[in-house]
Amino acid sequence: MKDLKKITEIEDLRRVAERKVPRMFYDYVDSGSWTETTYRNNETDFDRIKLRQRVLVNMEGRSLATDMLGSKVKMPVAIAPTGFTGMMWADGEIHAARAAEKFGVPFSLSTMSICSIEDVAENTSAPFWFQLYVMRDQEFMANLIRRAKAANCSALILTADLQVLGQRHKDIKNGLSAPPKPTLANILNLMTKPQWCMNMLGTKRHSFGNIVGHAKNVEDISSLSAWTAEQFDPALSWDDVARIKDMWGGKLIIKGIME
Repeated sequence: MKDLKKITEIEDLRRVAERKVPRMFYDYVDSGSWTETTYRNNETDFDRIKLRQRVLVNMEGRSLATDMLGSKVKMPVAIAPTGFTGMMWADGEIHAARAAEKFGVPFSLSTMSICSIEDVAENTSAPFWFQLYVMRDQEFMANLIRRAKAANCSALILTADLQVLGQRHKDIKNGLSAPPKPTLANILNLMTKPQWCMNMLGTKRHSFGNIVGHAKNVEDISSLSAWTAEQFDPALSWDDVARIKDMWGGKLIIKGIME
């Protein structure tokens, strides 16, 4: 964007994204599973939190800086792992990792990212976190861990709350895929997003970089869809956590614990 000074709140960014990003990818971010109750609550629950102001105290030298997992950060937040980021904008994961590095917060790379572990490591200098799904293909999962180690990832995030995939209605209706399939509806929509299209022509990263060419028999989008549908393991347990912790040997974050 040319003038970020005009962006004053998240809603401004939402409107910009809706204007610039193809519909299927915008809807992927701006929606949730099933009836989207949890998706809506994620925002409304935060709106209920009120901060009580304290006055007549010295406000000089205030700072949000702290430690997270033994590393200095400028504020106690991290960029969460999100799939398809490189479809929101060309090389999106690389841009996000660079932004996190610039502002001194951790960046998390998703298993379902468009840019691979190696892509992000080669184009940034700060160590990042890698998010791992437990999959039925044990060798593929072990190889992801080895690749994260080789890329000097500083922590592994193990997702514990996606043993069974939710049904995302907008994704089904839009025919979500990476890259987009050349249907008439997609072509007409892409014609209204010229800057997105030009940027995508300038990158070689158009599918899931951590998976395509690494998982057995996954070489293109059609084989990827079939592979993904059968990979998420509903039998995930604490025994798996212990095994993965031993394989990783470093800092481990478990994502998705609610109780």
